[in-house]
Amino acid sequence: MKTNKKLLPIGHQHQTRRYALKFMTAIAVSAFGAIALNTAYAQSTSSSIVGKAPTDSTITVHSDKGLTRHGSPNSKGRYNLSALLPGTYLVSLEKDGKTLATVQGVPLFASRASEVDFACDNDQCTGSFNH
Repeated sequence: MKTNKKLLPIGHQHQTRRYALKFMTAIAVSAFGAIALNTAYAQSTSSSIVGKAPTDSTITVHSDKGLTRHGSPNSKGRYNLSALLPGTYLVSLEKDGKTLATVQGVPLFASRASEVDFACDNDQCTGSFNH
């Protein structure tokens, strides 16, 4: 019985396997790179509003896109409202359900924090945006 199958030299089969392995490695590295790029891009689109405020208060931010978030200062009077989308924000200092001070038009850019500080002297509270 005769077969018309051509036999390839052993070196050629080894070379073909090597190219196939390199090709599959390149595909895997490309896929991983695409996933890593998307993850890095997603992380770079949010930012924070940080600052100082009286420890017994609440900080509320309202974005021009309808987002509202609340946070409280820590024991040192520092607060950090993170994972906010870029836009323009109204930042309020509140205590016992009353708004004591507001800072309007706080811009927030991707991967950059904006600082808004509040201070209270007696019953008068003021806020300031630090560029």
